[in-house]
Amino acid sequence: MMYRKLIIFACLIEVSFLIFLQYRYNNVLDGISFIGVLVFFMVLSYFLSKKRKEIALFSQTLSLIFILIYVITTLPQYTYESAVDKVTQNLEEPYVINKQKNTLIKNESNEIKKGYMFSVVKNSKVNSYVFDPWTGIYHEVRD
Repeated sequence: MMYRKLIIFACLIEVSFLIFLQYRYNNVLDGISFIGVLVFFMVLSYFLSKKRKEIALFSQTLSLIFILIYVITTLPQYTYESAVDKVTQNLEEPYVINKQKNTLIKNESNEIKKGYMFSVVKNSKVNSYVFDPWTGIYHEVRD
């Protein structure tokens, strides 16, 4: 009975952490599938019989550790806010940042991944940027 509460509590903490990271990195992480696995583990822990408790406890604990390590080691170098700061560091205020949806970008090895996209409005001039959060490379988007 105690292990159920422990697994459910650990899953809730990890789901909260993943939701926080999704927000902090503007949804460029692929954390939704991990959140689904953790919710599955919470439900499984609640309904599991006593016979299968040891096997489930081992696999759930291993998965909790793996998900945490994987997510932390694959985090982008730049959060959304630090990406905006990097692009606007040489601009004088006042300017306005218009957040746009994330976009798919291709890196040097032709790998497709998500990147940040935003516009900087200064003196009614709009410049849109695409930013790779893993490398810090960005470029202005021309219409």
